[in-house]
Amino acid sequence: MKVLKYTLPALAIAGSTSFIAPVAQSAEISGNVALVSDYKFRGISQSDSKPSIQGGFDIAFDSGFYLGTWGAAVDFDCAIDTCGGANGGLELDYYGGYSHTFGGGLGVDVGYIYYDYPQDEGVLGDYEEVYANVSFGGFSAGVAFSDEYWFETGEIVYLKAGYDMTLPGDWGLSFLVGQVDYDEAGYVLTDKHVHWLIGLSKSWQGIDWSLTYEDTDIEESECYDYDWCDAALIFGMAKSL
Repeated sequence: MKVLKYTLPALAIAGSTSFIAPVAQSAEISGNVALVSDYKFRGISQSDSKPSIQGGFDIAFDSGFYLGTWGAAVDFDCAIDTCGGANGGLELDYYGGYSHTFGGGLGVDVGYIYYDYPQDEGVLGDYEEVYANVSFGGFSAGVAFSDEYWFETGEIVYLKAGYDMTLPGDWGLSFLVGQVDYDEAGYVLTDKHVHWLIGLSKSWQGIDWSLTYEDTDIEESECYDYDWCDAALIFGMAKSL
């Protein structure tokens, strides 16, 4: 999701978009499409450490409320009818919320997101979160909470903090660190993990380009002996529609 999957921060490039259409003269519609060499969510690959194509649409109202949907190709290395029905293939996110920037520069963003995996057998992989984020200057912080996480593994709390800055030549430099606390081990074989990233981004020839280094403190044995939790250098490119 382009807001939380921070996934996809500016450096993972599924960023804000810019084609504008009037909707009752009070809203802005925008869209984006992106390609990344690995789709990581909170430090864990969702695409079997392979490229993922992504995209979404948003509508933002003058009041500060917004709605949107975002999709990505995912791969959990599962054949059909195996892995307890977690076939992956496609992730679709649906979200809505409210954002506002106060006169002093303090920004707030609160909302709800539903993560849907339509190719799963049943809905065990689907889950929902509520989130709240604040920003001031280049600093940002946020929290997300789910009362029933992926495959019904109980509550999770996600905390994150980041900093974005502009370098000479209109290059963007981003830092982020986040921690996930799990009620039950299952998504990974630990009840807590930390991830961090540093990214470089630049718009050129109408394309948003990015290069991101991301890592976690998860051992490979805690990641089901996959390399999904290992350090990775991720290349991304995105286009606003």
